[in-house]
Amino acid sequence: MTDETAIKQIRSGDEKAIAMLINKYSRMLWKTAASVLGASESDIEECVADVFISLWQKPEQYNASRGKLSTWLCTMVKNKALDRLRSIKARREESSELLPEMGTDSEDTSSAYDIEQGLTQLSAEDQEILKRRYYHDQKPAEIAKDMGMDKKKVENRLFHSKKKLRKALTDQQSC
Repeated sequence: MTDETAIKQIRSGDEKAIAMLINKYSRMLWKTAASVLGASESDIEECVADVFISLWQKPEQYNASRGKLSTWLCTMVKNKALDRLRSIKARREESSELLPEMGTDSEDTSSAYDIEQGLTQLSAEDQEILKRRYYHDQKPAEIAKDMGMDKKKVENRLFHSKKKLRKALTDQQSC
């Protein structure tokens, strides 16, 4: 089956056609996403899945007169991977805002210890949520699913835990 035939069949709701394209292109898309994201398998998998979901839901976005399907799919997965990379970097920057300003180098070397001390003032569940979010780069929805909680509850716990941790670190600095 050609790519053009597969696209026509996808437009008519043929699941076998999308399955054929997944089998044909998933390895190539995986490599493309990995070239942007590195070794983060869950991020790579999500980008590749998002591309195939987009193709299934909106096959009319592909225009054969503008190029090959493989090129279009690679461009889509690369864009998704770049978006994801920007999101990961933004989360890391957000997590660095947890720390109060450190003045001297000797204070900087103790920051990891200070964070660990600050974390001990939080409940075990709040510690787990913070670690999953900022050390393991999990999204609140993933944390909620893994911990059997509501996403909104996780977001609220993150907000309040960061506030408590920030206060604890500021208090430690003033001692």
